[in-house]
Amino acid sequence: MHVIYSTLVQELHSFAKVHQFEKAVVGLSGGLDSAVALCIAVRAFGARNVAALILPEMGITSHEDIERAKILAEHFGCESQYQPINNFLVDFHFVPWEQSEEAGKNLRARMRSTALHHYAEVNGAIIVGTANKSDLQLGLGQRDGAFTGHLHVLGDLYKTDVIDLARTIGLPPELVDGVYSRNLKYRQTDEEDLGAVWSKIDEILRQLEDKVDHDAMIEKGMDALLVHKLIRLVHENEALTKSIPTVHVGRISESIKKAQKAEAESLS
Repeated sequence: MHVIYSTLVQELHSFAKVHQFEKAVVGLSGGLDSAVALCIAVRAFGARNVAALILPEMGITSHEDIERAKILAEHFGCESQYQPINNFLVDFHFVPWEQSEEAGKNLRARMRSTALHHYAEVNGAIIVGTANKSDLQLGLGQRDGAFTGHLHVLGDLYKTDVIDLARTIGLPPELVDGVYSRNLKYRQTDEEDLGAVWSKIDEILRQLEDKVDHDAMIEKGMDALLVHKLIRLVHENEALTKSIPTVHVGRISESIKKAQKAEAESLS
């Protein structure tokens, strides 16, 4: 994981240099993915050139997430901007068309995206995207919402990879082992939305990436309903996944696995 972390830092730095960015901005939610992305950005640009935008919705975002985001920004010594999005959403309560819960969730994400783009344009900063590979493959966001960003540094890492990376770089246990939420509705959690824990979800996604037949997965004891659900989501979001700019580390990950296997075999 140290090699992957260094690679992510180097790739972000190189991308920014090619596109003439000297500053970076990260939407810091108080959750795991944005915390890891902030670590990478600080290493790539230096703390004084990185801004963390904390964009909660009061009444939806937990107090713990807000305080954690503030503490993380202070810990890394980067610029921190705190702006609740509630006022941005007010007028949408009075639009003359029907409302829906899903549209409301997406609207929150798009408001955060708009704030990030505004800050980036004013300050000439690159928006460091925070989406991981699991989120992208399952379509847990939109390109102009949760998937906004000039480059997604975690986009080739499954959620469980990000958790391992967070442990490697020393993020606190309460963040690494906490509840994973996109703060799109009150007490929302990713695992409740998907109907399984991330370890099971990622196991299936890895099997799909390796072209394992779905019947073979079910025969191995994987939940049939979950397998079919994830297959459907992956197929529905193939075009979206390909359109999101990400740092690719798959080849590096495979090289590490081969090296670890060879080392284990030599010791046996």
